[in-house]
Amino acid sequence: MSRLSNSGNDLRAFMGELEETGELRTVNGADWNLEIGALAEIGAEQNGPALLFDEIKGYPKGFRILCNIFAGQKRTGMTLGLPRELSGVALLNAWRSRLRDFRPVPPKTVASGPLLDNSIEGDAVDLDKFPTPLWHEKDGGRYIGTGDAVITRDPETGAVNLGTYRCMIQGRNRISVKMNKGKHGRLAMQKYHAMGKPCPIAVSVGHAPELFMAAALPMPPGVEEYGVAGWLCDAPIEVVESPATGLPLPAFGEIVLEGEVAPYNDGEPPREGPFGEWPGYYADTTVGEVPVMEVKRIYYRNDPIMLGAPPLKPPNNFIALPLGAAVLWDQLERAGIPEVKGVWGYVYGSQSGPFTVVAIRQAYAGHSKQSLLVASGARAGAYGGKFVVVVDDDIDITNLNDVIWAVATRCNAREGIDLVKNVWTSPADPAIPPDERSPRGYTSDRVLIDACRPYRWMDEFPEVNSFPADVKEQYRKKWNF
Repeated sequence: MSRLSNSGNDLRAFMGELEETGELRTVNGADWNLEIGALAEIGAEQNGPALLFDEIKGYPKGFRILCNIFAGQKRTGMTLGLPRELSGVALLNAWRSRLRDFRPVPPKTVASGPLLDNSIEGDAVDLDKFPTPLWHEKDGGRYIGTGDAVITRDPETGAVNLGTYRCMIQGRNRISVKMNKGKHGRLAMQKYHAMGKPCPIAVSVGHAPELFMAAALPMPPGVEEYGVAGWLCDAPIEVVESPATGLPLPAFGEIVLEGEVAPYNDGEPPREGPFGEWPGYYADTTVGEVPVMEVKRIYYRNDPIMLGAPPLKPPNNFIALPLGAAVLWDQLERAGIPEVKGVWGYVYGSQSGPFTVVAIRQAYAGHSKQSLLVASGARAGAYGGKFVVVVDDDIDITNLNDVIWAVATRCNAREGIDLVKNVWTSPADPAIPPDERSPRGYTSDRVLIDACRPYRWMDEFPEVNSFPADVKEQYRKKWNF
């Protein structure tokens, strides 16, 4: 189910749809210094509309910032091409079903586009031209890249990658681009540097939501994100080829920074961070690790719009659906776990996160323990994981009260809790002790919680003291409750 015909190319078409459905609010006169970040956080906490900031303090009218585009399941579903009436596990399962039919739609090269309305280069480049927020009080600087798509090309294969990497302004024409080790953008950069060459790079900081979603999704190796974005909107993403770097730039992009990362020695890049990250803490202050891009030119539309998607303290998230949980759900099934009825995450980024809940319909003795072990070790559950809970399928795993009730009443603490040590994890975990942090990688332990009725005596387990959901729905309708 696509949105408006070919509207995936243009952020403004998406904004028009939001406005028609009452999902967009304009805020005039806010300050880039903390105020925009605070209002974005408050709006997300209230499950409110997307926020368009204009007339930002110290900047001309028309230089805008759009926030909270995915901080609501309806808006997330719109971008994923899913029925708008779905929510929760049903919405996540619809995304799983659609993802199985993934077929990339390659981009279409065009001669020009609105992105080229304006351009500045050389000594005229000044990143202060754009109202970049200080998103959180103790951030190490102003982050122009939060809802971004960082564009690189592998010099050996020619494959184009789009990744969402945070970008902090380091000066008039310099930004740090936090491509962590192992990420596709950094691998391409390392290949250029091994050849003694600078790495061409472009950072789109305003674009259609499909591009942002494609850049942020954990897709398999070899899948090019422009093809993912085209698939999401059922039409090719139109791109213009940069005359300077040859990189494909989104023709309907709002703002694109273009330049290069020159070869450097370990320890040379400046301080980057801290930054309020997805676990809800300031994390990853680094010195000498994060590559710095020299911005040589900027392209931007008339009245440009920056896409703001700063991480928020959980349970808030800039995407209202734990998409990594859908990947884990598939990995559980591919590992042979039957009767998986849902997977959900409560503190998550692109993975299912450090508090993951799996619902199963128990089929045999040991089914629940097997589910826990596979979920904790599968790629989508391991990275950034910590607590894994398995519950029966009568539990609403999107309702934390229901999950806690199951843990409190069905888990036999002596038999139902296990610890698995030294599993691969994310460096963003704030609980990793300082002496265990290493450039060679990170591990942490996993707590496995079996909150299912004990299978061997399930028939003797006390019955639940609550009306069934379908019965309550009948009474609600009858009495208009």
